[in-house]
Amino acid sequence: RLRCLAAIRRIPLTIVKDQVAAWDYFRENLQVLEAVAEDPYVAGSDILGEEINDIRDIRPVIREIVRIAAADPTFVVRIHAGENDSLRDNVANSILCVKESLTQGQKLPRIRIGHGLYTANLKSPKGKELIRELRETTAVLEFQITSNVRLNNLSVMENHPLKQYLRRGLRCVQGTDGGALYGTDSIDEQLSLEKLLGLTFGELCRMNESEERVLKESLAGFEEKLARWEKRWSASCEKEQTQAPVSGGDAGIVRYYKERIEALATDESAPLIGDHRVLSYEVLAKQIEELPSAGLPVVIAGGSFNNDSHTTKLHEDGVRIIDRLLREGDPEKLFFVIGHRITGYERYLIEQNRGKFRVYAIVPTMISRRERDRLLRSNARIRVSIEPAAMGLYKSFAYEIFKRRKAVLLAFDGNSAGANMIQDAKNSRYKSRIFVSRHSRVLRAKADSLEGYVTLFDGRNAEEVAEEILFETGRKTGGKDD
Repeated sequence: RLRCLAAIRRIPLTIVKDQVAAWDYFRENLQVLEAVAEDPYVAGSDILGEEINDIRDIRPVIREIVRIAAADPTFVVRIHAGENDSLRDNVANSILCVKESLTQGQKLPRIRIGHGLYTANLKSPKGKELIRELRETTAVLEFQITSNVRLNNLSVMENHPLKQYLRRGLRCVQGTDGGALYGTDSIDEQLSLEKLLGLTFGELCRMNESEERVLKESLAGFEEKLARWEKRWSASCEKEQTQAPVSGGDAGIVRYYKERIEALATDESAPLIGDHRVLSYEVLAKQIEELPSAGLPVVIAGGSFNNDSHTTKLHEDGVRIIDRLLREGDPEKLFFVIGHRITGYERYLIEQNRGKFRVYAIVPTMISRRERDRLLRSNARIRVSIEPAAMGLYKSFAYEIFKRRKAVLLAFDGNSAGANMIQDAKNSRYKSRIFVSRHSRVLRAKADSLEGYVTLFDGRNAEEVAEEILFETGRKTGGKDD
């Protein structure tokens, strides 16, 4: 009774991306999924991987999955969504993508959302509409608190929505999101939910009722599918025996599926990823440049790592720090590294710099046309990341900078990706100085968890922060070395 969900990554792994285009990756995975979907030990599909892209970017992939699901009334479409606080519409859009993919008369497949942590405010019109959709589709929401905490996606427990979902009668269950990876089991996860979120016995019972219902439905579906499979397999063996003797057992099943995969033709003309973005290395080719080997990199996180609905507000203390670095810093000993959006403190830096310091922007492999235009106007030097989506850029900052050299991280604003960047700077092989603004609730919570490694700042110590950064470049203070 141990069954699998056939996993398709929402963003192909780097090692895969180096060998095959994203649309080929999706097409090959869908081809295999269609071939094995009839197997009773394949319960459905699972779109997983780090949530760093809008789920609508792979709407055509979901459409193909729903088409495959039409042949199996028990098929589960599971989508990891609502894990990242910068993509709060992904849960609602996941359900929308499944519903709009149905053909006339097709029954809705079973929907399972792996997280549901971040959505629109459930009391807002958008939130109320989401609740209605979850209720009407009987979608199952699963919660894995260990994963959310370990991946820096959850730091403030009082904002967790599980109790709100339960009060509204939605189907909620617990999960691990990788128990082997985190070293937890179902009891650990239950205790975490109970103790960290303050779940009552009644609330735990409601989650258990949902789990029992899912198990009952799944077992009935498995038995139906197993009966169909045994009938189909017997017919296949009889057919093979009339043509030529073949080995049975595992070898026969392997050959059977290989033949099915090869026989399934795919429409190679149909795009399986969104085409509304442009390739960075093509449109920004004249600005691409290596990071200098000499000088101290000062990473500015102040606009590129925000929620889509959040605009970074400039505070006087942050402006004072940047102004002093630009005024007193040595361009031969200091350069800046920013994100790709050129907003907030990043835009302020570009505008006030006026070409004095070298400013490098690390950009994803694909950007919007608006982002392209901003980067062209900025005249920033460009480093193209191997990450296709903006929310994965923190990995490239870690690889290009924190893992290779001493650096400074000046974090003004950001979401979970910004928190991940702080963690990477702390884990650096080389000692990096980390300064985090008290004005950013999310980054401040991350800084508090790394007490002793991070310096928080506001108007009271902004000048001291600027002085410390200048000192890191080798500048003397007070007429002598510190």
